[in-house]
Amino acid sequence: MLENVKFDWYSYYKLAKSFENENDSAKLRTGIGRFYYSAFLKSRDHIISEKLFLSKINENIMLSTSGRVHRETRITFKNNEKINKSGKGKKIAQRLNVLRKYRNMVDYDSEKPKNLRYAYDRCQMKSKRIFELLDELC
Repeated sequence: MLENVKFDWYSYYKLAKSFENENDSAKLRTGIGRFYYSAFLKSRDHIISEKLFLSKINENIMLSTSGRVHRETRITFKNNEKINKSGKGKKIAQRLNVLRKYRNMVDYDSEKPKNLRYAYDRCQMKSKRIFELLDELC
């Protein structure tokens, strides 16, 4: 039976990392997706737990299941003055944007990307750095 506790989004990162020695396209694509979601959801939860909303509209989107929450998370990190005193928010937003592009590529493009291994490795690095930056913000 599953416990009713908050999910640790870092476990998605660990799952994705478990594919690092694979050459299977499906596993590498899955890994890229999990790298993105681990970093995105941890970032979203940070905004919510710290109440770092930019406005009431921003808060409503951040607390919803709308697809707009992806963009709002990046905007919040980019524009929140409290987070950006150190410049870390903008770095998180930039990395989330890169991860999102790769995640879209592997989820929607039927053709095998020529640079799938490079994309996987880059996503691993970007998501790891987001976790580090979030830890530094706490």
